[in-house]
Amino acid sequence: FGSVIRRETATIRQGLEQLPDTHDAVRQSLIEVGIGMVRFLLEPHVLAVERVMSQQGEQHPKLLQAFFEAGPWAISQWLREKLEGLASAGHLTLPAPALAADQLCSMWQGMLTKEVRMGVRPPPTDDELKRQITSAVDVFLMAYGRR
Repeated sequence: FGSVIRRETATIRQGLEQLPDTHDAVRQSLIEVGIGMVRFLLEPHVLAVERVMSQQGEQHPKLLQAFFEAGPWAISQWLREKLEGLASAGHLTLPAPALAADQLCSMWQGMLTKEVRMGVRPPPTDDELKRQITSAVDVFLMAYGRR
């Protein structure tokens, strides 16, 4: 099960493999990664797996643990490492890299993903998604960007 989740999330990790070297490139890279991640999270098969995990997790804690280790926690760890790389390169100031990664993921998703998951709105258009992600990245860079 874990290998399936790792394979599914591999596309998210394709971004930021090469660290950008300018502020504009950092911004654009974070936008691209955010769009890719949120698009992935809103795929019907991903939403279906999440529903199963939330319903069956209590009865199958090892399966839930494997899901988190291969999916959300692995992606969070990957993003933290990439943000640390950007900080080491002088693009970000990160007093707490794990917290910064969590904040960025949360801002990327916002209420938008929650509303889609709960079925109160359809998936976002490309423009809505880009606006959500771009705004999140801009706020993130205001907080953590090089000063």
